[in-house]
Amino acid sequence: MNTPLPTIQNEVPTVCRLLRTKTYFGSFGDSDTPPWQAGQSTTAVFWCLATMQSAGPDEALAHPGSCRAGRDCFLGE
Repeated sequence: MNTPLPTIQNEVPTVCRLLRTKTYFGSFGDSDTPPWQAGQSTTAVFWCLATMQSAGPDEALAHPGSCRAGRDCFLGE
């Protein structure tokens, strides 16, 4: 009995649109490479366009793991 396993789709988190990085702009067709919004790079440097620093207006770190909905300075799509 060969029952196919269900596929798991990794949802890309919605990050603040003011978050930027110079290292990684996204994956281009390579499904094995996570998009930059997942925050998986160990060498990427992130900054906030509102402050032009590595911290946002609330003085918390600018990073895909923290620049998400629920943060006071978050700007969605």
